[in-house]
Amino acid sequence: MNMAKDLTGFKLFTAGLLALVAMMGLSGCGDAGETSGMFDEDERPKVLALTTMIADAATVIAGDDAQVVGLMRAGEDPHTYEINPRDAVAVAEADLVLGNGHHLESTLKNIVANQAADTHVYLAESSSITPLSDEGAEGAPDPHCWMDAKLFKVYVKGIRDALVELDPDNAEGYKERAEAYLKELDELDVWVREQFESVPEEQRVIITGHDAFNYYGAAYGVEMHALIGLSTEEQPTAADVTKLENMIREKGIKAIFYETSVSQTLNDLVKQMADETGITIGGELYSDSLGEKGTDAGTYIGMMRHNTTTMVDALKSGG
Repeated sequence: MNMAKDLTGFKLFTAGLLALVAMMGLSGCGDAGETSGMFDEDERPKVLALTTMIADAATVIAGDDAQVVGLMRAGEDPHTYEINPRDAVAVAEADLVLGNGHHLESTLKNIVANQAADTHVYLAESSSITPLSDEGAEGAPDPHCWMDAKLFKVYVKGIRDALVELDPDNAEGYKERAEAYLKELDELDVWVREQFESVPEEQRVIITGHDAFNYYGAAYGVEMHALIGLSTEEQPTAADVTKLENMIREKGIKAIFYETSVSQTLNDLVKQMADETGITIGGELYSDSLGEKGTDAGTYIGMMRHNTTTMVDALKSGG
């Protein structure tokens, strides 16, 4: 692969995208806010959250003092997100951009760097988090830190601090709401641990489509395996599939799961592996995106509860 050529191509694409945005503004669409249509026209600080998990937490902490808009919709995959001119305008319009980092939102990296150089925070890149690494990708950091409720507390503190710095007049409100949410995350962490106490340790082995659950497994004592690595853009090899199928048979693994934000192709491979080995599909897990608003998995806490209950029920029932 010619990395220099690929990077040059991406820079040219980004430059063209930003040029298109400028043309939109010059063609009578008005200023950036009117063009994007994502933010309300009021005096509150404008906060753009790149992922659904971050948007949920930011909304809780902001309360009515700041307006929070999520760039990605429920079910969209941050690894493969397709950028459009509206995204560049929204990033430029925002007073604060909150992202995950560690290359999760890689397609948005240049736009954020160009349009929000001094107003963005990548929450998983906090010095308070030591990232796990993907040995198969030359030690690339695993971006899925939110899967450990204690690490998600670092996200919450980062959001709180960024909002306080942006809008000191409402600092007390941000701090109070963050403190209440941090307590809920402590309760969530304890609850998840308690659920797995009903499953014998040797049975706590799970297979998913991609490696989104390593932090979850490390935090809650679950052995995690996946068809592909950290990015959903990867493709499994025949050797990878054979290795997992042998592991299922040798260890008597109870459960394999679909994921809601990956491609149908990857979920089809999960089904194919289940058919080949006789293992039962234990249900759907939310990995890189929350569920639709108003559903049980439409919040971060609800998503973690759904995933935990789905895993535990499958392991206890034998799939």
